Amino acid sequence: MVLALALVLATVVAGPAAAAPAPAEIRVMTFNIWLGGDVVDFGKVIETIEGARADIVGLQEAEGNTRSVAAALGWPYWSDRLHVVSRFPLIDPPAAKGEYVLAQVRPGEVFALANVHLTSDPYGPYAVREGRSLARVLALERRTRLPEISATLAAVAPLQRRGVPTLMTGDFNTPSHLDWTAAVDAVRPDVRYPVAWPVTQALASAGFQDAYRATHPDPVAAPGITWTFGYPFPRRAADEVIDRIDLIEASAGVQVLDSGIAGPPGTPDVTVPIDPYPSDHRAVVARVQLTPSVPSPFASVLQRRVVRGEPIGVRYAAPHGEGSDRLAIVRAGKPAAAAIMTLPPQEASFFGSVSFGSGGLAPGRYDALLVTRRDKVRSRSTFWVVRPGARASVRTPRRVRAGAPIRVAWRDAPGFRRDWVGIWKAGAKDLYNDYLTFAYTGAKVAGATTIAGDAKTFPPGRYVVRLMRDDGYAELARSSFRVHPR
Repeated sequence: MVLALALVLATVVAGPAAAAPAPAEIRVMTFNIWLGGDVVDFGKVIETIEGARADIVGLQEAEGNTRSVAAALGWPYWSDRLHVVSRFPLIDPPAAKGEYVLAQVRPGEVFALANVHLTSDPYGPYAVREGRSLARVLALERRTRLPEISATLAAVAPLQRRGVPTLMTGDFNTPSHLDWTAAVDAVRPDVRYPVAWPVTQALASAGFQDAYRATHPDPVAAPGITWTFGYPFPRRAADEVIDRIDLIEASAGVQVLDSGIAGPPGTPDVTVPIDPYPSDHRAVVARVQLTPSVPSPFASVLQRRVVRGEPIGVRYAAPHGEGSDRLAIVRAGKPAAAAIMTLPPQEASFFGSVSFGSGGLAPGRYDALLVTRRDKVRSRSTFWVVRPGARASVRTPRRVRAGAPIRVAWRDAPGFRRDWVGIWKAGAKDLYNDYLTFAYTGAKVAGATTIAGDAKTFPPGRYVVRLMRDDGYAELARSSFRVHPR
């Protein structure tokens, strides 16, 4: 995450006498910008966000362009890891494990936003179109998208228990159980039977409300279709299934005041017409009212990949104050006593940021700590220092036995949320269709993963492993290996 590094947010008074946070109105948006906005008019992507008057946007298919979107909007805050751009300062707290960010409405007052892009294939409505039974469609959903949303819900559950207002944006790649009803079945030929779609039911069971349906409750009168009216509109495959799969979800305590859709002029339910519209997904925007929460103590690095010589920005909430808290840099996993350097919180400020220098640090993995009395570590946030001009690399053992696991390691990756490693047969030309398997890097600048090397997928022969950029097909590094018979 890259934010304004030297910003000191404000001086605030902490303690029992502090006033309770006042309600705030926020305009939140979800927007799949389609292959990073690089295959359309990028200026129209910006015009769409500006036309929606959004304050914070969850992007999907950002493909490394989150920072460019924020810069074009003139917004100083963005999260490469979560693909969020914002008018508000953003915090990537260690407890989130990459599943959400905190947005600071006012100094020391935050709400949470999770941004998801669930697996697209196999797609449930296509299974319905192909005549699959309800039981098979539900099994498909429970096998693919339900585990993904369950992980996000588990991450935000502690926030909900503490009453932190939480929003979730995303391309969920599933319809809603609120839309596939008997009434809709009677008027939409592609809805062949009612479906209680598991992902949106899980969200509802966890206490989230669908922002669009909160203000447009009738799915017959206001279908709110987001994917797809085609690109360029109205070009669309003859047998394409259209549905509402781009959603904004709001936790209990968040009041949805209104919601609308950005899309091509003349398409149903559009409230923010943009011509020409720059995506195959229509975007959703909602105006909500929420009461921010005071965050738990944390130290959060502003960027996970630091080029040696650049500042290490650390945002913090340090509630003890009065000299009992400090920020520290240590080698990854080391205790506070092994600090390489320390700084106190900014004078008289319990919520703010500090900057450390990285010029004396060797390349490698480090932690930023919030430390309190008797060297107790309250928070630990990981980052990597890389050499100036460092280029990403990926490697595997040169020879792997047929059927043996394949260990893939990488270094100096960008650290984007959806960086991934994939394996192709040597000589394969079609990067999009010909990969044999893949795994995400988990936003780690350096790390490793083990891929199951079953003999059916990887018979003896030569293969290429590639490190790819942020859910796209831009190759960052490659290496080759051979599978040999047992």
